[in-house]
Amino acid sequence: MTYSLQDLEVARRRVIKDRQMIFAQQSLIDGMRTRGEPAGLASERLVKLTEDLRNHCFHQDLIQASIRLER
Repeated sequence: MTYSLQDLEVARRRVIKDRQMIFAQQSLIDGMRTRGEPAGLASERLVKLTEDLRNHCFHQDLIQASIRLER
């Protein structure tokens, strides 16, 4: 598959958004734990967000490598 610089930019924005969501989720969990609330489901969501970030970083790297090879 041929990727463009626009594809790379979309992938980069996705990674940035993932990191923002992880930060927000971690802040939510910290607040829940401080208040003594159960945070199990929120922690499970954090695991899913982290997996998404890992996948999106891999995809970003794949696009970047593909673009480099085409040059």
